[in-house]
Amino acid sequence: MGDGRLILIDANIWAYYFDESLSEHTSVIRPVEKALTSQKACVNATVVVETLHYLVKRLGPLVGGRKGTIFTSLDIPIFTLDLETIDVTKSKLCAFSHLGIGGRDATILASMEIENVPIIMTHDQSFKRIPDLHVVDPC
Repeated sequence: MGDGRLILIDANIWAYYFDESLSEHTSVIRPVEKALTSQKACVNATVVVETLHYLVKRLGPLVGGRKGTIFTSLDIPIFTLDLETIDVTKSKLCAFSHLGIGGRDATILASMEIENVPIIMTHDQSFKRIPDLHVVDPC
C-alpha cells in the first residue's frame, strides 16, 4: 500500500476493526489505520450499509450507533450505486457468479472498476478467486 493507489476496504474488515470482541480485531487495526492515515481507504455504498447493519445488530443500537457515526464520519470516498454501477454490477455477476460472487460482491467489483481502485482489503475468500484482482487479507 505504499504506492499512492486507493484500496477498497470491505465490510468484514470494518466489522473486525470496530468490534474489539472479534479475534480478527488486532490483525486489522494496523493495515486499516495505515490506509486511513495515508488517505488510501475507500468504500462503496454497499459496504457502508452492510457495516452499519453489522455494528447495530452485533453491538446494539447505542454502541453500534456510536461506532456507525464514527465510521460514516471518516474522511474517505464513498462510491455511489448509480445506473452505471448497476450495469457494471450485472456484468460482474455474469462473469463471476460461478466463483461465488454474489450481488454485494459484484457491486464492490463494479465500483473498483469504475473508480480505478486496484486493491481490495477483505477476508472474503470469493474475491481471491477473481483473476488478476489484488486482494490484501490482513487476517
